Amino acid sequence: MKKIMTGLALAAMIGMSGCVSTSDIKVENVTSEKANLKGYKTYQFLDGSGVVEEDSRGKLKELDGKIAETIEQIINDELQKKGKKPVAKHPDFYVAYLGGKESSTVMQELNDEGKTIVKKRPEAAMLLMLVDAQSGAILRLSTAEGEIKSLPEAQKRERLTYAIKKMLKDI
Repeated sequence: MKKIMTGLALAAMIGMSGCVSTSDIKVENVTSEKANLKGYKTYQFLDGSGVVEEDSRGKLKELDGKIAETIEQIINDELQKKGKKPVAKHPDFYVAYLGGKESSTVMQELNDEGKTIVKKRPEAAMLLMLVDAQSGAILRLSTAEGEIKSLPEAQKRERLTYAIKKMLKDI
């Protein structure tokens, strides 16, 4: 499963929201037609989940564990609000995520004179999978992406919480 997570593209941390705009955060969810997520009660995080960043040579490196801890805490909070319980053994489903950021993304916009201006726009993304513990089938696949904002940590956490809530909506 770790190979699947790593190969699923450069993912990235999202900024965060609250009184901060979240209009740049795009979330998509796909749930298996056969999955009854209400029936799954216990979960465990899959080893290999984490957050990566592309360095200047294009190689991926793992970011510090504080970001991963924050993501897991938010996921735990949201799942527990939905009646799901974390366990150390024999879960009903696994939670796997990969987040990351890319600083070299650029965007184009027109200025007042109609000239194209190219600006650096750091972006972040996150992939979240819920996987049946017995069959290994993917129950739900969610993606989120948005701009990385230079905001205080509390507002970044709000944006991340917003994204994860949307990713776990209706489960």
